[in-house]
Amino acid sequence: MPGLVADATRIWEANLYWPLHAQCGVWDPKGKGVDVWECIRPRKSSSLSYPDR
Repeated sequence: MPGLVADATRIWEANLYWPLHAQCGVWDPKGKGVDVWECIRPRKSSSLSYPDR
């Protein structure tokens, strides 16, 4: 059964803290898949990390 990328991947929600080495997935509409990213520094998400629609 295929997995679902949904609210569990919340990089686009503002004011979420992402610790060092945390991983997240981002939908790639051109490749029609998911890119997995790993934080190389701690950060707090903002509206600038919102995906293009």
